[in-house]
Amino acid sequence: MVDEVFLECDDAYLGLPSKVQAIYRWAYDRGYDYVLKCDDDVVLDPIPLLSSDFTNHLFTGWQDPGCKPGEIRTPWGFCYWLAKPAYKLVIDNPLPGLPGSISTHVHGNDEAWVSTVLHYSGIFLHDDQRYYLYQGAKPAPTQRPLRAPKRVGIVVDQGPYFNAFAWCIYLNWTGWHNTGPEVILQEFHKVFKDRICHC
Repeated sequence: MVDEVFLECDDAYLGLPSKVQAIYRWAYDRGYDYVLKCDDDVVLDPIPLLSSDFTNHLFTGWQDPGCKPGEIRTPWGFCYWLAKPAYKLVIDNPLPGLPGSISTHVHGNDEAWVSTVLHYSGIFLHDDQRYYLYQGAKPAPTQRPLRAPKRVGIVVDQGPYFNAFAWCIYLNWTGWHNTGPEVILQEFHKVFKDRICHC
């Protein structure tokens, strides 16, 4: 059984479009109908993920809430699905900055490039907010003012964190990518225990 595949592609950060194109080419050559592009900082609950309705759409993910009306609908890049007709278009399109590409300049934003390629082919993102950007709770300072005790009540809607099946562990507490790996791993374990094994 193969659990790792090494592909010929650009391995730099700006090479992310090259990486996803190589992944889709590998999947196409092996007859896959759907591909989940998933980053390594994501905790997945596979049963609800695989029983979700991604097979009813060509392009599924959580739409970036920063997308303004009229802009191309782009998912958060940590986790999104493409069906074969969609990812074949990505295989066939020149990478950003190459002659004939939809993106005239080189960039490393694979989800923006993929969304643009698909948009101009009439394929639009199906927004599913169960792909969750988990930012955790920044640790409180050691001393804080007294607070009233929390009120006990019935929780009706526990929010998107509890309804998700994919959590990207995105901790930006001390600046861009500066949160230490030990803290990130603690949050990985916390989410896994809380949402997957319930232990």
